[in-house]
Amino acid sequence: MKKKVFKYKFIYWIALLVNLFFFIAFGFGIYNRIVLNSIFDLYSVIIFIVAILSVLSSLLLIKKNNLSILTFSISLVLISSMIAFSIIKAIFEGYYGNDSLDYIMPPIIYSILFGLLFLIIKYKSNNDHFQLEIDQIGQEE
Repeated sequence: MKKKVFKYKFIYWIALLVNLFFFIAFGFGIYNRIVLNSIFDLYSVIIFIVAILSVLSSLLLIKKNNLSILTFSISLVLISSMIAFSIIKAIFEGYYGNDSLDYIMPPIIYSILFGLLFLIIKYKSNNDHFQLEIDQIGQEE
């Protein structure tokens, strides 16, 4: 029996491409933090963790390991929380709402992130090999 992480290959390829995109984007973010010498603040640590989780999730997806769903979910939640904390910080510092994109982009980004989270959780493969073996007791193959 073939190992599957998701029920459909299309979801698998979306998850793999999104993980690679996150790795490139957050890897570039780490590089920018190093150049700006602001590597030891909270955002830099979260950016580094998301980049590592994206690489780990990509490798686990390639190996077709079910832990890839967990690592990808954690990275999506970290990205969502990082955006939420950035918005809250901008509101308290008083510079949120100066641009019209401040009101347009967060709902779009959250919709995409929660849509990805929904896809990976909804369409994960539920291959319980032990249950299949129990169900096949007494049947000829």
